[in-house]
Amino acid sequence: MKTFSELDEIVLNLHLAYMPKLDNDDLILKEKIAKRIKSLRESSGKNQSTFASDTEKDRQTLSRWETGRGATIYTINKFCKEMGISLSKFFDDPIFKGK
Repeated sequence: MKTFSELDEIVLNLHLAYMPKLDNDDLILKEKIAKRIKSLRESSGKNQSTFASDTEKDRQTLSRWETGRGATIYTINKFCKEMGISLSKFFDDPIFKGK
């Protein structure tokens, strides 16, 4: 019988095999989203640990979002609600204008 970590590795490899590759535009957008999340969090005057604690998040989760990993449209929406802004306001920023 496979161990839990062996099963995790198999699942991860299957996930990666079926995950579409990001093209250059996708990678640029992912980086811009990460920068926007970080910028908004910094504008709150809180460091990662304090912001994470205040919003009942894990600091590592917030760190991943701010480095371009793990932020989905759903997590961005939740982040926006915690910041008191709409998704529209999140994306209506000069960072997203042009290429």
